[in-house]
Amino acid sequence: MEAFCFKELTVRDEELVCLAGIVAFADRLVRRKASLGWSRNLEIVMPVAEPRFWQQPEIVDTLLEALRYLTGDAWRFKFIKRAGRLPRVRQAEMDLGQGEFQVIPFSNGMDSFAQSRLLRKERPHISPIRVTAWNHGLAGSRTWLTDADGTRYRRVAVPIKFSFKGNADQTYRTRGFLFSVLAGLAAHMSGAKSIVIPEAGQGALGPSLVPVGAESPHRGSHPGFSRRMAAFFRAFWQKTISFEHPQLWHTKGEVLTMLKKENLHEGWEKTFSCSRGQRDIRTERHKKIHCGICSGCMLRRLAVFSADLPEPADTYMWPDLSASSLEESLCEDARRPVSTNDWDIAVHAVMAMEDLARLANTPITHPKMENALFDAFGNNPQQLAGGAEPLRRLLLAHQTEWRKFTQQLGPESWVNQQIAHL
Repeated sequence: MEAFCFKELTVRDEELVCLAGIVAFADRLVRRKASLGWSRNLEIVMPVAEPRFWQQPEIVDTLLEALRYLTGDAWRFKFIKRAGRLPRVRQAEMDLGQGEFQVIPFSNGMDSFAQSRLLRKERPHISPIRVTAWNHGLAGSRTWLTDADGTRYRRVAVPIKFSFKGNADQTYRTRGFLFSVLAGLAAHMSGAKSIVIPEAGQGALGPSLVPVGAESPHRGSHPGFSRRMAAFFRAFWQKTISFEHPQLWHTKGEVLTMLKKENLHEGWEKTFSCSRGQRDIRTERHKKIHCGICSGCMLRRLAVFSADLPEPADTYMWPDLSASSLEESLCEDARRPVSTNDWDIAVHAVMAMEDLARLANTPITHPKMENALFDAFGNNPQQLAGGAEPLRRLLLAHQTEWRKFTQQLGPESWVNQQIAHL
């Protein structure tokens, strides 16, 4: 961050970065156990230079509220006096120069790709700062990113790598906290106008509207989490860092269609949406591809179909959704058979899409819908009243897209067979 913003981090800012890393490490280290339910009790003891600063009720309370909301766990923090200084790693400095900045978390997914392109067109006077993981799938250096069309973006790369003796917990809900902290720090140091959350409505609101079993919903892109992080930043820095959700009321397909209409879609096929590890996706191609059946892939395929874009034939391990089973859908060069886990992932993906589509038939005055709006906007009368109709329109748009998508698969498709059983 120092290299990027031509400023030295304060001790408190350094400790905030350490806190984000410690929280993420603890989340991965302590595995959830089905027999004990979803929630875990996690206590963190962290040495800091000024315990009295970190123990302020407004800082502790907003931190706990953000993490509980994001992960569904019970967190406790104890801040003790640090004996020595944090190790310093000197980096080459780079001056950002003058101008207006906006920060955008960039996952190399379709939403972050699309929003970056749209921001460039809609706000050409503003320089975007992309906060990314250190991802070899992204072209560029530690401080720059290069798009498919040759455009270069300032980049803050977050090194995310943990080492464990055993298996790490796979739910990793604190990823959103880690990225939000780094995005907030980038906004704070650069004087950025805001943090732009690129997620479309299905990904931002869908997991909370149709949660899976006893799991805490994925809320890393949810406006309710953004609202809580803004409160934490306000307590920590005594300044307002705002969040924007420009595509909250649009489907992923609508955003991709918008990009296509503006002729800004070049390179979209290089984005990555699959939530599964590459150990599960084994083919003779020996390259990174999508599984094609997880929730991320299903939403991607729906968006591509809705935007009427051609997709490379070798994109997925399970390319043919019109097949009558996963076994028949599997690519010819697969290096492993279909597993029970594959079926479980695929069925849950279809259920999530179908449940969200059926929710469009629920009256907007239903308690479930009112709770969804309150979850997103809190006790803000203006946003609550203004969000009802956009939420209804979003759900209807998803329903229309999903119905067209499943219809073209044919009645014998394993997808439609699963829907028939719901």
